[in-house]
Amino acid sequence: MICQSSIWILAFRLDNENCACVLICKSKSKGEEMSSSGILRQKLQSLQGKKFTGRIDVKNVKGKEWRLYFCLSRLIWADGGYHPYRAWERLLTKYCPHLDNQLIDINKAKEFECWNYYLIVSLLQRFLITKEQALYLINERIKQILFNIYLAENQEVLQYDFIPVEQENFPEESGLKFSITLLKIETLLASVESQWLQWKNMGLSNYNPNDAPIVKNPVLLQQKFKGKEDTYNKLVSLLNGKYPLIELADKLNLTLLKLTIWLKPYFEQGLISLVEIKDQPLQITLIGITNQNYKITKTTHQQLIFCVDDSIQICQIMEHIVTEAGYQYVSIQNPIKALPEILKRKPDLIFLDLVMPIVNGYEICSQIRRVSTLKDTPIIILTSNDGMLDRVRSKIVGANGFLSKPIDQEKVLAKIKSCLKSKSHNSPPTLPSNTQMEN
Repeated sequence: MICQSSIWILAFRLDNENCACVLICKSKSKGEEMSSSGILRQKLQSLQGKKFTGRIDVKNVKGKEWRLYFCLSRLIWADGGYHPYRAWERLLTKYCPHLDNQLIDINKAKEFECWNYYLIVSLLQRFLITKEQALYLINERIKQILFNIYLAENQEVLQYDFIPVEQENFPEESGLKFSITLLKIETLLASVESQWLQWKNMGLSNYNPNDAPIVKNPVLLQQKFKGKEDTYNKLVSLLNGKYPLIELADKLNLTLLKLTIWLKPYFEQGLISLVEIKDQPLQITLIGITNQNYKITKTTHQQLIFCVDDSIQICQIMEHIVTEAGYQYVSIQNPIKALPEILKRKPDLIFLDLVMPIVNGYEICSQIRRVSTLKDTPIIILTSNDGMLDRVRSKIVGANGFLSKPIDQEKVLAKIKSCLKSKSHNSPPTLPSNTQMEN
């Protein structure tokens, strides 16, 4: 958990009052319907009086699926959609902060369709959580799923499939054999529709809380925070494309609505963008790797890409772009350490900053080209000075390409693809995928 600083509290407090005022005005001035298109409400209301026991599968055109589970036309659980494992970890952290995760048998739970509901029942039966905590976990998960369906319904036509169970109750393998609570549809809809109406009225209907913000233009963004360097550094450290909006709101002790409203102007100006992220099924400890100079987050056998840049913000942005594309990544902020590590790890591609203290990019590039085993390694120069002289000089010292700052994700990926297209790499590297050198 990233600690929240007093600087962040002050930064958000300035905007929170404005958010509240605008929200009150919009709520009074608009008499809109509570739902997005009303289809979800219609489908759920059609169950009233039918004593439906089973599941409703909701799908979009891309195959994203949400599942709603009912017993006698009352909701007992909901799951699927975006990041079910991350959502589980988030809810446990928020509502069961003192729970020892080692007591959770995630591998056993995976045998069940509703593995997370099975875990809630198991924890409750073992007196590891209270009934109140169990109800919070269930209620919040269902509301999150319903909100995500409203969000998707606002953007496209969804498919609804009703799947009744053949028996009187859910089978053992469903994980729903023992029900903790039965929730009224109308009560849940009223709560979620109120949240959706606020989200929509603030002009946020195109923003997905499950996407992660990442700084797109660090140079222009820094200009917005002149005299507030601590706030800017904190902003960049958090908005690195790793944490979805809903998780960031928890980390900053803010509501999701207030956080997204605060970030909205930066989205609109193209300074910060939202990116889709993958789920994180399990946190695995890598045994046998003890090198304290590296931070290891996952393993892969893809090609290895280095980024040598004294700016930690640039390295963090590059880390997100490179690792999300499936490559191994090493960032080095200290240029003096660059050549020894490059010689040791022999990367498949190097992004090299031009202007750095002590040793500049020209010198490092020239040194790399003196090594016979690295003479064919692609080197892309990173710089804010997109001048003809710099381009000519970069070519003279052996660089393969030139990439202007601020970093643009599409341009980075295009450079990677073009540079590695003809390069053969048969043997897997020895370094785990995502590492960061200490200064």
